[in-house]
Amino acid sequence: MKRLWKFELRDYDPIWPIRYRAEISELKKLLWMVLAFEHVGSTSIQGMAAVPTIDILAGVHNLNEADDDVIGLLIASGWEHRPDIDVMIPNRRFFHKPLGAEYRTTRMCHLHLVQHSSPEWQDPIAFRDFLRIHPDVARKYLELKRSLAREEYENPSDYSAQKSEFVAEVLRLARRKQEI
Repeated sequence: MKRLWKFELRDYDPIWPIRYRAEISELKKLLWMVLAFEHVGSTSIQGMAAVPTIDILAGVHNLNEADDDVIGLLIASGWEHRPDIDVMIPNRRFFHKPLGAEYRTTRMCHLHLVQHSSPEWQDPIAFRDFLRIHPDVARKYLELKRSLAREEYENPSDYSAQKSEFVAEVLRLARRKQEI
């Protein structure tokens, strides 16, 4: 029998930015090459319900800096490297941090190592910033997320894929605003 995935959204929790800052404090000790960190994803948008996983964007000069030594340091610190996701989502190194052995499907954090100033760096920040200053669009996004969270998925990435059209439209709007 195939396992079905369901996503539980939780109301915004002011602990999320605090958890982000705590993770960054530790990551700065490990990732000397990171030029900048950003809290992205729904947990970075005040008032937004979210799957309570902190998404951390880490910008590096060159993605090759995330070599085997760096990957080893992260693994030794409790992060799991997901090379399968690296292949699915090019131009990034993806890691997650589980809550513990008893929570194998719940992630406390995602870490996205990407090239600083690349589209993989700029797009999540532009999306976050646009929703922060456009509460009407943020409300529509929340409605979409709640609708999608009621469904079950054969693959956990399908939940994100269902949001891709909305995200692409918000990014088009954000880029248009930057051009003005």
